Amino acid sequence: MMNKNLKYGNLKKTTFAMMLLPLMTACGGSDSNDAPPPVSEIPEVELPDEIRNHFDLIVDTETAVDGTIEVYLGRWFPCMKGHEDMCSSDMPEDFEVPDAGFKNGEAFATASKYNMRTRDDSKYYMEVQLSDLRAWQEQAVRDDIFMPGNYSALDLMMYISSIRDDFEVKLGGFNEARQSYDFTVSFDADGDGTFDNAPATHYSHWGDYQDSDSWGVTLSHGGGDMLNDFNGYLETVYDRLDETLVRDGSQIRIQPVSEAYRDRVWQTHIDEVNFKASNGGKVILKEITLDMEDTDGYGDEFIKTIAQDVEVKAYNLRPDIYRPGVITSLDMVISANETAKEAGSAEFGFTFWPTLSTGSKLGSYVMNQISHPEVGPSNKLRAEGLDGWNYAAGMNEYTLDIIVTQGSWPTAQDFLDPEIAAEFELDRECSWLRESDGSITEIKAKECIDHWYGTFGGNKLHVAMDNMVRNHGMEYIYFSWVKKMFLVYNVSEVNSVNEARLMGDTYRFPAQVEKAEKIADISKAIAPLTEEHFGWNIADCQLCHSKDDIHKSKAVDTLERDEPYFCASCHGGNGAPEAHGETARCFWCHSEDKAMQNHGEASQWMAFSDVECSGFPQHMGPNAPSELFGPGSCADQVDKPNVVKQNWDGSKYNDLPAGRQQSFGNSDWYNTESFPDPYSCVTCHVTPKK
Repeated sequence: MMNKNLKYGNLKKTTFAMMLLPLMTACGGSDSNDAPPPVSEIPEVELPDEIRNHFDLIVDTETAVDGTIEVYLGRWFPCMKGHEDMCSSDMPEDFEVPDAGFKNGEAFATASKYNMRTRDDSKYYMEVQLSDLRAWQEQAVRDDIFMPGNYSALDLMMYISSIRDDFEVKLGGFNEARQSYDFTVSFDADGDGTFDNAPATHYSHWGDYQDSDSWGVTLSHGGGDMLNDFNGYLETVYDRLDETLVRDGSQIRIQPVSEAYRDRVWQTHIDEVNFKASNGGKVILKEITLDMEDTDGYGDEFIKTIAQDVEVKAYNLRPDIYRPGVITSLDMVISANETAKEAGSAEFGFTFWPTLSTGSKLGSYVMNQISHPEVGPSNKLRAEGLDGWNYAAGMNEYTLDIIVTQGSWPTAQDFLDPEIAAEFELDRECSWLRESDGSITEIKAKECIDHWYGTFGGNKLHVAMDNMVRNHGMEYIYFSWVKKMFLVYNVSEVNSVNEARLMGDTYRFPAQVEKAEKIADISKAIAPLTEEHFGWNIADCQLCHSKDDIHKSKAVDTLERDEPYFCASCHGGNGAPEAHGETARCFWCHSEDKAMQNHGEASQWMAFSDVECSGFPQHMGPNAPSELFGPGSCADQVDKPNVVKQNWDGSKYNDLPAGRQQSFGNSDWYNTESFPDPYSCVTCHVTPKK
């Protein structure tokens, strides 16, 4: 049962700490050598075949028992005039900090590499260990949602409250209208030892707070060590904070918010509760929409409804995280497959992504395929490499709550200037903050920018569908086909065996491959190896054989190529396990916790300085500057500021330790010769036909 009667949230912190001491001792807290409480046993997932067949890969999922959550305290602003305290100390003394605004776009982009995450990392940045959370409290506040050992953003805030003297969270009662716990935050920003009941002169400035109910979180989607996307600090979270999962690798910012923002978030919760009530208590997904033009919800003529009125059931695909019966966005899409059988509508395919090659810890299921006439000639469109499916989910009222205009950080004056507002479509943003005639005040414009500027947030987060609780239903899930990311990330290796891409289907696959690689049909191998082969299941033939000492007495005097997948054309896959449908970027997942073994260079990490760009960056083509082809991967010399915050300087990348200044054997910029991705992969690892 949900512990709605928790009382400790209203106690003084000293009393709360005294209550926790015996619990921490018993559970392995800081004064004990005992282990933290164990995570509950994970029940098995039983899926009917008709559902399981929609998954290319189902794994025994397991939330990391240990791991780190990165926490930032306080609002974030880019390095710009008025916020010079957000500029790093390594910024050149003669560097002119730009004003915000679209007219300063180039200068602003240059300044972005000097952004600081907090005003003072020694005070406002911390790393929280999951083991410490479990030692503090075995069960999340929402024990009706989370399995023991899993925690929400609100739990994280309460834990931080227990270890800091300048930050205090008081848990209130369970709000039936919002179906979420109320809470307040006090913060002693000036360090005088008291919580003052004197708010800052403006909500966006750092000041003292006492018992404020206007606090929230943003999520950084965390591209891992190799990427540091600019808007990652500003993914505004509308979800209930006691339902928002934090896990190993989470990056979360705890910050004060305006009353208007708070009210907007609360209203989304109320609308969801009322939506469920209007459906007789059933969890309903009103529709799934499809957008082949990726218009972010604008341009209604491109948005097509492909599934409707889906009654959702829980498939319990994440028993390691959630209690049985908890509904996630993934359950909604799986349930749509059941509706599709009767309505002849869309069907969807899924696979599991582990820790990625960038170091981003995903560990979740993703939707990788939609089958529907709207997707193109074959009625089936599968994600491939950096071309894939984006999604948003929520209530219609809040679809466009983020400012999707691309450019530098705007100013309130940009909103007030009719020409600039029209040119960059700022005149359509934050309608709920505007006057009845559509005008907006300077104060409200600044509030709109501070809370809602960023490509992601609200209904559109970098959160996997199986990590989003949706117990009240939703009006829509929106899928868009993203076909620009190969260009955005400046790759030179498209790594594809997609026939449509090879044949020049530029509408769906604008980044083309330069040549077609022949994939052998190893079912027709003339001399397939068997389990008697002493190197059975070993991928790299050259561990035992060299091309100089084989086939000497056979009809073949010399080998055309010595790549193992060429050997497979005659000798079969040598026991290689079946594949699971992917046709590009196998290195994306098979790098960290799903690393390949005995695959030569493809199994190895390589220093950036040892890797040269294997082709032309997509947006530059053959006219790319010659300096891109010197030592160091061209991945680290691209000119897109939203790809890398601090570019490779020829010796180091982003001040990373030496162990992370590496590229995998196969990447978007380099293909190893012996096991090129994915040509060698799909030769031996064949996807079975369903």
